[in-house]
Amino acid sequence: MTVRAGYFEAVEAVAPVSAVAFSSEEVRRAPGAGGEVSRVLSALPGVAVRGENSQDLFVRGGAPSENGFYIDNIPIPVPQHFATPDGSSNGPTGLINNEFVDRVAFGRGAFSASYGGRLSSVVDIQYRDGATDRVRGKVGVNFAGGLVVAEGPVPGGSVFASARRSYLDVVAGAIDAGGAPVFGDAQVKASVEVAPGHRLTVLDLYGQSEFVETAADAAENGEGEFGTFANEQNTAGLNWRALWGGRAVSNTSVSASFYRQDNRVDFLRGLGGAAAEDVLDRYGQVRHVTRASLGPGVDVEAGAEGAVERQTYRVRRDAYLGLDGAARPAIARDLSVDRARAGAFATAEWRPTARVTAGLGVRADWDDLSETAYVQPRLSLGLGLTDRLTARAAYGVFRQPAPLSLVAQAEGNRALSQVRADHVVLGADLLVRPDVLVTVEGFDKRYRDAPQLAPGSPVGLPVYPLDARGEFLGPLVSEGEASARGVEVLVQKKMAGGVYGLLSGSYLRSRYRDAAGVERDRDFDVRTQFSAVGGWKPNARWEASVRWSYLGGRPYTPVDAAASEAAGDEVRDVARTNGERLPPYHSLFLRVDRRFNFRAANLVASLSLWNAYGRANVEDRFWNFVERRVDDSTLFSLLPIAGIELEF
Repeated sequence: MTVRAGYFEAVEAVAPVSAVAFSSEEVRRAPGAGGEVSRVLSALPGVAVRGENSQDLFVRGGAPSENGFYIDNIPIPVPQHFATPDGSSNGPTGLINNEFVDRVAFGRGAFSASYGGRLSSVVDIQYRDGATDRVRGKVGVNFAGGLVVAEGPVPGGSVFASARRSYLDVVAGAIDAGGAPVFGDAQVKASVEVAPGHRLTVLDLYGQSEFVETAADAAENGEGEFGTFANEQNTAGLNWRALWGGRAVSNTSVSASFYRQDNRVDFLRGLGGAAAEDVLDRYGQVRHVTRASLGPGVDVEAGAEGAVERQTYRVRRDAYLGLDGAARPAIARDLSVDRARAGAFATAEWRPTARVTAGLGVRADWDDLSETAYVQPRLSLGLGLTDRLTARAAYGVFRQPAPLSLVAQAEGNRALSQVRADHVVLGADLLVRPDVLVTVEGFDKRYRDAPQLAPGSPVGLPVYPLDARGEFLGPLVSEGEASARGVEVLVQKKMAGGVYGLLSGSYLRSRYRDAAGVERDRDFDVRTQFSAVGGWKPNARWEASVRWSYLGGRPYTPVDAAASEAAGDEVRDVARTNGERLPPYHSLFLRVDRRFNFRAANLVASLSLWNAYGRANVEDRFWNFVERRVDDSTLFSLLPIAGIELEF
């Protein structure tokens, strides 16, 4: 008898459709990724990004706050450096260290009932255990900065630790950051077998980041503001994994997290003045999941989770001009918002024949602010039409509490409902050959009960609050509606014969209805997306890879040049909110790796070219405060990146 493992891992536990998994090696060698998980995921269909200066993922038209992250069954509320309270990021690096990653599973729609509180996607990451035979280590320098890793055995298990420090402040000019972004982080994982079949894992992730822009930096870039933006975050958790008689496995985690942001901004334009924003989020979370086999063809998964959150929000801003050119009064607000959440879920998976799989799930969530319990059904069906062709369908209702960054902006916002999104996905998988899989999917996602500007709001902006970044919106009501629909194609070629690759393409529309009832495009309605990734590894020493990515131009609100000149500040034509489009984004990434093997160590050297043909990709258009004209904010041009790592 010969048993061979397949090239493609089943990820039904994360999502019955729209799911894909990557190994740590696939993340490491991905061209243009810099070892960042988010950049690897951005090559998938239906996933848009701002560019290399941000880790934000806009999955099937959704906002970054709609994505959930888990590591070893522990929720990670803030997985980025340079994060903002609304769930987005302003920096190129993430907190997740690829040196720890064993596997990444990504569900971008209709995901399992075991994941709650998110509307668009979940990223479930497994960190590997440390070495149990001897002490090992690694030192290196790459895009992220300097890296030190150590791992080794402890009684009954292993420990794994790392520390990183960026040098982005050194290369800030090269990436056109206009300031000095810096970050550092430290992570540790310890695993101990406390009894046969029972393992305890301790995990801690700490990060710190800061961006400083001087008045000179702002003037050089034509910007009318400068200041200091500082972040700090930590998640500490404990997970107990238990095997029960060979037919069931459970994971139970307890964790505590905090996120702190301190911003100080001075304004040179408009009415001048200054602003300060201090945010402190604290989370306590518990999560239990049990998966069991009840017999041939019947599996069940059930569990519960709970969380307590507190956000302390303090904002001060002198009188200013809004994006519509209207004067806004000074803001002085201090508010603490507490929220308790609880959820329970269960899923049954039935395989009556080798070619039929049916799933039925249900989830119930409650929070004390809305004082409502929300029931969310999940259904899925897989039908093997042939040995190689499988048709799939899924439907689910998903709920997410309104972000505390919006709740904290007005006392009445505490009554906001949880946002609802209904997912429908239809698709098919064709295994062309053991190492090549083609997936075609169509999806429809409909939002309701979303935050929307309250009637009579003094903020005259027809925005979709879940997409708004940094704008103080004040009173909101749960009457917003939005939709996203599209079609996606994904071709995966796993490493075989020294060659691997990925082709992805999608067309989607993502729209919302503003408070006046007008239909508008959401911020990342990019419509067309395409990525081609490929690599060649002729032997154990050399590897070469390439990636080309294309995104249709995203919507933006045009700058009103005449009004901006008259006001001395940036004024947008809000009547045409998201009514124009930036130029399309496209970029080429090249990478070459060379491995040197020695008796007691290995040396890995890499050279990458980001944006190899120097495309001036436009990130946004703004009013140039110095030159008094509408200008383009562009991402970096050609950027060579060298990396070297010593393993011992």
